[in-house]
Amino acid sequence: MLDWSARLKQLRSRMIEKNIGLVYLTLGANLFYLTGFRRQQNDGTDHNAYGDWAVGAYIGLNDGIILTAPRMGGAYHQGEVQDKPWFQSVRMIMEQENPLDVMREVLGCFNLRGQKVALDDRTWAQTTLGFRNLLPETELVLASQLIAPMRMIKEDAELALMRQAGEITDAVFQKALQRLKPGVTELDVATEIDYQFRVMGAEYTSFVTGIRFSGPGRTQSATAGRATEKRLQPSDSITFDFGCVHQGYCSDFGRSAFVGEPPAEYVRIHHIVLRAQEEAMKAMKADQITATQANAIARGVIEAEGYGPNFTHRLGHGIGVTVHEPPFLDLVDQTILRENMTFTAEPSIRVPDWYANRVEDVVQVTKSGAVSLYSTDHRLYVIA
Repeated sequence: MLDWSARLKQLRSRMIEKNIGLVYLTLGANLFYLTGFRRQQNDGTDHNAYGDWAVGAYIGLNDGIILTAPRMGGAYHQGEVQDKPWFQSVRMIMEQENPLDVMREVLGCFNLRGQKVALDDRTWAQTTLGFRNLLPETELVLASQLIAPMRMIKEDAELALMRQAGEITDAVFQKALQRLKPGVTELDVATEIDYQFRVMGAEYTSFVTGIRFSGPGRTQSATAGRATEKRLQPSDSITFDFGCVHQGYCSDFGRSAFVGEPPAEYVRIHHIVLRAQEEAMKAMKADQITATQANAIARGVIEAEGYGPNFTHRLGHGIGVTVHEPPFLDLVDQTILRENMTFTAEPSIRVPDWYANRVEDVVQVTKSGAVSLYSTDHRLYVIA
């Protein structure tokens, strides 16, 4: 079971160390991680409600959390805090009020003299300007310096939820394979995946489901891409890139399939991609390798086989309450991998106007290497 109180206690210890008197968080991943306040699927930056820029959680060194909420839709916020005693109150922002005045009122509940204020890294510009207006002498810093190190190392309860997300994802992939018939569109398959996630109990997808049909002379997108009306043909390759959110934690998954007998070179490419993933995972031992070194191992396998220019992505990224989070298995990240960090391991080869191949697992770093949180076989799936 996730221990929200322990997380808040750890946050406040970090705040004291860094002379931070207040943390302001948007209603996103960091707030869920610390308090269990569930996110809504829609990105709040895509629409506007009155005073939404002043909405958020104000976490001080003592007492409970004060949450500001819009009047319209505020019942959701009130419901979310009912069973969470670490929230002190919900302050509704009414249409007849100036949101800046509400911020001033809430900030007056905290003694911030001589202390910094940490803002969520995804704080809107309008909100940041509000803090600057109301606290002109206060140093504003990023909340990620407090929270990101906590999120990188997963607790046992988090790993259990991520395994459950993996089990759901494994099952959805089997359903998706059943839809692969000549004439079906990428959009048909993507829609089936999204539907099956809901049927199997996921909250929603962790990103836009990516399905790509590829073949000689067929236009490809630069990544797995958004699903289109492109129809599946004999001798097409199919790459999958999809995931879900389960009780706040994300999955991210990829496999490859082929309609009919695959060419020998495509089979070879598949084996190269698998070997790149396997070699990197074997090397991802806790305290013994950096993120960029892990990326270099996978890239080295692909480059040695002559397909370096066709590996246009990084090996992977951290994953947890968001589908992309630090550290990143890329060309520059020098973070040392620690036990119970979780990453995607997703090498790929894409040959323009020909075929694409990818495999992706969410993996857990251990002292003996990385282990997958999925059970789906890594073979090339041949569709008759």
